[in-house]
Amino acid sequence: MPEKNRLSQMILSHWEEHCPRMVAELREHNHLENAVMEAEERTADLLYDLICVKKLPYREAWEMATREWAFLPTEDPLPSSAHPNLTLIKKSPPATSG
Repeated sequence: MPEKNRLSQMILSHWEEHCPRMVAELREHNHLENAVMEAEERTADLLYDLICVKKLPYREAWEMATREWAFLPTEDPLPSSAHPNLTLIKKSPPATSG
């Protein structure tokens, strides 16, 4: 990955620890860098909106913004696909019978 800022480093570290299957899938499809950049941009945009527009305290805004885009929940032990908020990986629709 090219030079990263602090937020993108935090996002990638969190994803590698808590969402290793998602990271592996993104890497496999060469989408990891774009997904991290997208999460970083969306987090920063939401943080700006929450602090500057909605006037929330920084700590509260940080928690909300990072929970939404950056610091995704830990993956289930069962196989799962990428986080639904990340639009970079397109899945085929499920096959239908009949």
